[in-house]
Amino acid sequence: MRVQIGVLGFGATGGLFATLLAQHNEVHVLARGARGAHALTSGLRLTGHADLEVALPAERVHLLDAPGATPPTLTMDAVLLCVKAHQVEEVAAMLPSLLTPEGVVAYLGNGLGVVERLARAVPGHVVAASSTHGAMRGDGSTSVWTGRGEVALGAWPGGAPYASIEALADCLDASGLSARIVDDARRQIWSKALLNIAINPLCALAGIRNGEMLHTPLFDAAVGLLMEAELVGRRHGVDLPSMDELVTTLVDVLDATAENRCSMLEDVRVGRPTEIDALNGHIVNLAEQHGLMATQNAQVTALIHALRR
Repeated sequence: MRVQIGVLGFGATGGLFATLLAQHNEVHVLARGARGAHALTSGLRLTGHADLEVALPAERVHLLDAPGATPPTLTMDAVLLCVKAHQVEEVAAMLPSLLTPEGVVAYLGNGLGVVERLARAVPGHVVAASSTHGAMRGDGSTSVWTGRGEVALGAWPGGAPYASIEALADCLDASGLSARIVDDARRQIWSKALLNIAINPLCALAGIRNGEMLHTPLFDAAVGLLMEAELVGRRHGVDLPSMDELVTTLVDVLDATAENRCSMLEDVRVGRPTEIDALNGHIVNLAEQHGLMATQNAQVTALIHALRR
């Protein structure tokens, strides 16, 4: 069945999902900046694990920062949020005018506490989601699919009904994005976030690709960040994998994404705001709430903020 899907945010992840989904569905891209303009004039391009080009009709590319632009009114069956965590409040205000009454919203970015905010903004519409697909920005409107992963979807309290989650999973799966439904979506979101907490700030501070962290003292520092965050998560009531499992996954991810430059490194290089407050900073805040210390996470949070001053 052909589905109407809005992809809000056209970075690496947004480009990956938009291009694959546009093969079989009516996709609308809502974007800002030069990449959005390239999508309007040149269509969508994907390289890496796939080689695709998709031309979108002009009426399906919505440039949110064009002179005089206002948020469009659409009737989407699903909206995929591919923006940074700090942008969620801003874009959440658009969602009621983008969705059908039964439409769903899924956040595919990094960070903790985001799904909770979305569930308050658009009750009855939210699907919890976590993607492990790897992507990087290419030239123009090109995205590079650097690592095949999967999309885990699940129910969230006060969110979308199960039938809507199934429909979104089927749509993603049919487009080559390997979706599955999980019983504990919170565990999935936290498990992914813990890896980002361990990898992203250290790679951003050192200016290195993911794989360069292996077999160096930085790996021990990453494990230290992971251990602190895992303890905070458990105290917060999250059912997490064992620490041994998390460290094994960390090694596997660093090896599988060895050539990747993480999004935080890319943001630091061009002076964009990072997601540090939704990752390590979130751990620091939760630690304080539970009477714990998260010294290492506090240090890297402060250092990332210092890079932007």
